[in-house]
Amino acid sequence: SIAALTARRSGSVEAFIPLFQARLMALSATHNLLTATGWEAASLDDLLASELEPYAADQYRLTGPSVMFDAPQALAMGMVIHELVTNAAKYGALSRDGGRLEVRWALDDDDAQVTLEWTETGGPAVKPPAHRGFGSRLIATSLKGDLKGEGEFDYSPEGFRARLRLRPKG
Repeated sequence: SIAALTARRSGSVEAFIPLFQARLMALSATHNLLTATGWEAASLDDLLASELEPYAADQYRLTGPSVMFDAPQALAMGMVIHELVTNAAKYGALSRDGGRLEVRWALDDDDAQVTLEWTETGGPAVKPPAHRGFGSRLIATSLKGDLKGEGEFDYSPEGFRARLRLRPKG
């Protein structure tokens, strides 16, 4: 389905190949994390660190407690993170040297819900997307499906922000 949906939004084979390869590599990175635990679970900080590895350490900050996702949720969360990082690299804070990304999360022990705050600053002025692409649909579907959550997205000119609420089973 990733190939079919990526192809649908790609204007040419040349445009399709790098998009599809990047999504496949993100899926592969999550598979590697799961393989290290016998396909039991992957941590949120490992999923984030894996996807942010290509960027300078001073461009992002990750803060939060240990949160584990079971295998299906880890695959979904890995793809959500990939889409958010890809957008930050193309249009947001990770697209320029002065940009910063802060990802903070907290676990509410009462209802086992995780709230993740994604905040980009120092990037170019942000505009809401002209259309809902594959990445937006993948995020929405993953949040509603395996992650049993929801998201709010703010495209203010100062920087993109997202607030995700999730219910990890791991």
